[in-house]
Amino acid sequence: MSNIMINAMMLICTFILSERITAQGVTFLIKGKVVDEEKKALQGVQVIAKDGDEISGKSKTTASGEFTMTLKPGRYYSMSFERNDLFMARQDFRVPDGTSYQEISQDFQLRTFAKGDTIQQFPLFPAGQANAMPSPLFTMIPEMLKKMPHLKIKVLVSEGKGSGKKTKAEKKTKGKKGSSTPVQTLYDLRVEEIRSKLLIVGAPEARFTFEKASLKPPFDVSVIITTLASDF
Repeated sequence: MSNIMINAMMLICTFILSERITAQGVTFLIKGKVVDEEKKALQGVQVIAKDGDEISGKSKTTASGEFTMTLKPGRYYSMSFERNDLFMARQDFRVPDGTSYQEISQDFQLRTFAKGDTIQQFPLFPAGQANAMPSPLFTMIPEMLKKMPHLKIKVLVSEGKGSGKKTKAEKKTKGKKGSSTPVQTLYDLRVEEIRSKLLIVGAPEARFTFEKASLKPPFDVSVIITTLASDF
């Protein structure tokens, strides 16, 4: 290999190494804007950028929904957004590559919740049964109640079609001396099943109620917001 080629390769390697070293200290200014599904600005949203488990940036949106933070180029960040009417609002965001300072404009569109909104519907029970199947209902709802301390919900439960078989409670309709014992319907049994499972995982009973409803299959449970803080 000639000296000219060797010298050229050395110059290229030196240039690449120099660029990498320079890039390590470069940060980009992220000029973000947080909006709802109707493109309205969201004020008072706490924005947190994470690189793995490490917090790389924090900021709060202004009245115009805008925020700024500095992040390193060429990396993926997990962006989380916190406010009383937001839940599990996270988005992945990649900062473009670059070796010199840049300003990056980026919009983040989020779903907000309001009183009366349906959080989610769930297929929870086999037809005619009161034993609940494994469901995100029993993890998502307690976590929401924990993260949103002013949140109260109503759980709509469908009785659906019975299996045709009487439950033990339905078979035993009379007590001693002929006194009547209230019959537990399929709806009652389903409510008790949901209540007990929510209490086991730490959901505060004072913040959820139940109501019978007719829901479209395959859903037999629907969770609706009844109270939500709006101090933001």
